[in-house]
Amino acid sequence: MSQLITEHFTIEELTRSAAALRLCLDNTLPAQYLRNAERVALALEKIRAHFGKPVRVTSCYRSKIVNAAVGGSLTSAHCMAMAADFEVIGVSNLDVCRAVPGIIPDYDQVIYEFGPGGWVHLGLVHRDPRGQQLTAIKVGGKTVYKPGILDLWKI
Repeated sequence: MSQLITEHFTIEELTRSAAALRLCLDNTLPAQYLRNAERVALALEKIRAHFGKPVRVTSCYRSKIVNAAVGGSLTSAHCMAMAADFEVIGVSNLDVCRAVPGIIPDYDQVIYEFGPGGWVHLGLVHRDPRGQQLTAIKVGGKTVYKPGILDLWKI
């Protein structure tokens, strides 16, 4: 049975990791990060309510070993359950990224990751949010972050 932490999100959904399953890595959420996961889920609930459509989480909590396996940043908020990668079903990722500041005013970071086929990254912090907006693109096989939420069809 899945443990709901908000009306529409479960612990299992926020800790599911294809990489962890494929590589047989532990991705259990430590109790110390449960409140963080709840906060992220509440932010996702606000996004869901704003658009009136389901949100599909592709990554939230990542243990340090899972984060390393997927090439995540050493300082990734995912390792403390303070970030989520997701999409809103039936809404472009570009539109979601542009709407986040109005829905979650205390967000730390929103990243439009790799255009229409990618995802939205939402990062939260406990204090002093940066309100950072970025667009991630691949250049020469490396991820490059451009300031702002950019329409990749126009750059």
